[in-house]
Amino acid sequence: MKNFIQLILAIFILGSCATAQILEKTPQFKVTIIDSAGPSQVIGSVKDKKGEPLPFAKVMLIRQGVIKYGAFTDLDGNFKLENIVEGVYDFEVNSMGYEPILMKALTINASTKIDFEMLVAEQMEIITLKPVIYLYPESELDVSVSINYNGKLTHTYPKYPKNGWKVKALPDGTLFDEKGMEYYALFWEGKPTNQIVPENGFVISGAETAPFLEEKLAELALNRREANEFIMFWLPQLEKNPFNLIHFSGEAYVELAELNVTPLPETVIRVMMIYKPLQTKIDFPVQDISNLKKTRKGFTLVEWGGSIFVDKVN
Repeated sequence: MKNFIQLILAIFILGSCATAQILEKTPQFKVTIIDSAGPSQVIGSVKDKKGEPLPFAKVMLIRQGVIKYGAFTDLDGNFKLENIVEGVYDFEVNSMGYEPILMKALTINASTKIDFEMLVAEQMEIITLKPVIYLYPESELDVSVSINYNGKLTHTYPKYPKNGWKVKALPDGTLFDEKGMEYYALFWEGKPTNQIVPENGFVISGAETAPFLEEKLAELALNRREANEFIMFWLPQLEKNPFNLIHFSGEAYVELAELNVTPLPETVIRVMMIYKPLQTKIDFPVQDISNLKKTRKGFTLVEWGGSIFVDKVN
């Protein structure tokens, strides 16, 4: 991730009803009093540094550690908190992959507009971990597989040649390279140039991870062997967290890591899980994975892997 050398904090307060203490490295925002009569409400927007709206950012008014009012931004990055009881609140804004915002001791006694500019998190990066590719032709078949990856490949096995892998594939999934070495799958790992930020997903406790994955991976058409390997790799990392936000990426992942396969498979199943460890359960839009479901038929390619937001080690 690109490091920011300097963060400039600008606070513009018009009127007299809102005051705030700002934590260090808080992204930029603007507070405006818009109405001093009637029930208090807080409206506003959440955008990135380029001015692009951030949908599904969570905004919360908190008092004594309890969320009193909360909402998600819409597709245009706008939010509204209505019928607010006058008082002093902490205001928190969170969006996946961005530095959180915390305004301490915000006094609400009139309707207020707050526009936020969030910065990409400096302390986090996303890594594409352990995608493995299985090939199941209907009869013995010579297959070429190449990856058009928007990022840097860090590990591959067998070693990824300049023009991609060339293997002989058997119907049971066994693969042989050009030297006759046997493999059961192709493996790659990398760091993407751009991260995929989920707009929906599933918030699952660590203890519920195994049955959740068994159910969802079956729906996504992984067979038992593939699902077993997926769960054995990811379970130790997921179940140790109190909660996880889990998202299964579709078109965004296809655009990030395009596969070119010759001859073309009849069925392509790509299961890319993105997850974020959570200390507490949060409300988050639930993902509909029906558009990711496939039926296996003919020459079938299956790929699974995952992406994780992790703290950088200084």
